[in-house]
Amino acid sequence: MAGQLARSPQRSERGGSKLQVLFALALTAALLVAGIRIIPVYIAAFKLEDEVRQKCKFAPIDRKPPEVVRSELLRTAQELSLPLKPEGVQVAPTGGAGLKITIKYTVPVDLIVTTINLPFEYTADSKSAI
Repeated sequence: MAGQLARSPQRSERGGSKLQVLFALALTAALLVAGIRIIPVYIAAFKLEDEVRQKCKFAPIDRKPPEVVRSELLRTAQELSLPLKPEGVQVAPTGGAGLKITIKYTVPVDLIVTTINLPFEYTADSKSAI
């Protein structure tokens, strides 16, 4: 009888490792899905930020009107599949031929069970871009 009592805890733990493996697989799958859906959004956002910096850096050389720069940034955002709206782009001339550009937008990311909104806001001017 004492031998049976010693073995009882082992029987109640049976299947515990299978449950741990299933939990680990589910967690890994969730992280993989999140990464596959979130990482491309950040890559596109960084590309757009780089474009903003380039526009500011070369503004004194290009001498494009703010409206042209604004439409170019909107086109770039569209190419990158970013939901940047015209009211989310502000292009203002600064002293000389420089520009100050501010972009602000939110990207909804569908994670199957929920949707998260990733906000992005970036400001650059010709002085800081050099």
